[in-house]
Amino acid sequence: MSTAGIVRAEVTWGTSEPASFASGVQNATPDAVFYSVSCESAGNCTAAGQFRNAAGGYEAFTQTSTGGVWGTALPASFASGEQYTQVNAYFNSVSCESAGNCTAAGQFRNAAGGYEAFTQTSTGGVWATALPASFASGVQNAARYAVFNSVSCGSAGNCTAAGYFRNAAGVYEAFTQTSTFGVWATALPASFATGVQNATPNAALYSVSCESVGNCTAAGYFRNAAGGTEAFTQTSTGGVWATALPASFATGVQDASPDAAFNSVSCGSAGNCTAAGYFRNAAGGREAFTQTSTGGVWATALPASFASGVQNATPDAVLTSVSCWSAGNCTAAGRFKIAAGGREAFTQTSTGGVWATALPASFGSGVQNATPDAGFYSVSCGSAGNCTAAGYFWNAAGGVEAFTQTATSPVAPTTTVAPTTTVAPIWTVAPTTTVAPTTTLAPLTESVVVGLPVATTPLVVDDSLSAGSEVTVTVGGFAPGEFVQLIVASTPRVIGSGYADPQGVATLTGTIPADLAPGSHTLAVFAPGRGVGFKQAITVSRLSLPVTGSDQGGILVVALLMICVGAIVVVRRRGLVA
Repeated sequence: MSTAGIVRAEVTWGTSEPASFASGVQNATPDAVFYSVSCESAGNCTAAGQFRNAAGGYEAFTQTSTGGVWGTALPASFASGEQYTQVNAYFNSVSCESAGNCTAAGQFRNAAGGYEAFTQTSTGGVWATALPASFASGVQNAARYAVFNSVSCGSAGNCTAAGYFRNAAGVYEAFTQTSTFGVWATALPASFATGVQNATPNAALYSVSCESVGNCTAAGYFRNAAGGTEAFTQTSTGGVWATALPASFATGVQDASPDAAFNSVSCGSAGNCTAAGYFRNAAGGREAFTQTSTGGVWATALPASFASGVQNATPDAVLTSVSCWSAGNCTAAGRFKIAAGGREAFTQTSTGGVWATALPASFGSGVQNATPDAGFYSVSCGSAGNCTAAGYFWNAAGGVEAFTQTATSPVAPTTTVAPTTTVAPIWTVAPTTTVAPTTTLAPLTESVVVGLPVATTPLVVDDSLSAGSEVTVTVGGFAPGEFVQLIVASTPRVIGSGYADPQGVATLTGTIPADLAPGSHTLAVFAPGRGVGFKQAITVSRLSLPVTGSDQGGILVVALLMICVGAIVVVRRRGLVA
């Protein structure tokens, strides 16, 4: 195809702007993060998240830009006596249907010490008092625990929020709550066909997308009757929710004991949606996948496809976000394990319902670390082929930087491209001078690890590990969004890292170095920003070789571990994979 006359649009990023608070509102040692942003038009956006107040508590807050100028941050306001004495609240998501008309959703700690899902709505730019989610009598547990992970608005005052809650029996169920013309109805637990869910449910909704009033699709995971974990969607039409639908795979694709979840869903129009997440394949590896509905009918799930030799022989990939600008035209983003063992951010785009090969993020020479670790957390597409993905990467010096990557669809103002010719979007990484400031990490020394307290609950159940084995730990109690490292010492080596999810839970995976000398060592989790963490003594045995001479690295599956690191531990099966 001739490229004559094709012009590539340029994207210029402005200078980063820290959130601004009124005097005396923030803590002297700031600790704040935005989890979501929604733009109703150019320069008119609202961001939502959490910050530490002057008294040391954590509050949910929003900040709005009008005409490109950001106003002062606004803490969420609650009715008197609603919140716990030491406040603890955050927003996970915000959706703006028009300028000044937004709804944010998240979680707060109530006066009795329980945790409740809540929403807060602005009308004409004025935020109302926060509203806890309301349930029918006897549905919730006496010890309250609920959270909204996502909210989407079809028009002003017509929104749906989705998350999970602890029911009267003490187990977790997925649920939604819908407002009609600004009035919130009672929360609705997700409904499944008889015998589909486990007798002891464990389900959550991570994402919801409303293409118009009353027409929404939510996505997440649930525990099936056999005890496995499956991804599922649930759709409302005209405000009526249908029965939940587990993701469907071709025969032999999923593991016999499924482990899958949808992290994100986006609808280009009514009944035309794409959900994205991960699943465990028949060989036990983890693959990213999408599933698309056309006219309300869901097709078979599709694993992400990579060029030959790009993915690791044992795949470990996840899609964390998807954005559809019209039916069948979507871009999904996440991260995957490369052939050499590092992790890279990647995107994958469907055009007319056909998915192209996945594209790893590209960086300038010398920008990334020699052992790459990068991932996308979010992607948003304003129009066909014009998308921006955002995430993190390890720079050459070992620091962690935020970064964006933008796809600009080539346009031909003077040349008409044949209708059957598809022009792939051009992905460009935003200049490193415009990314968020690098997180500076103090040198990790043996004394730092030695000085950590011993974990009261073991980091690993079996403290005898083999060199070359893969270790996964899930630890709670960190600050939401906090950067956490998985370390092995005596001579400290960072073997894995990630970010705590909105509930303070970090899932970290690393490989015990194959060259680590046999004997006594230390396994530790460490948040370098605050210098907190825990350690455990481990015994490392020599890497064993089978008679064939090939390396044999075992995979150690570690049970969920919740440790309090100066914060309330929040129980959750999993968050978005970092």
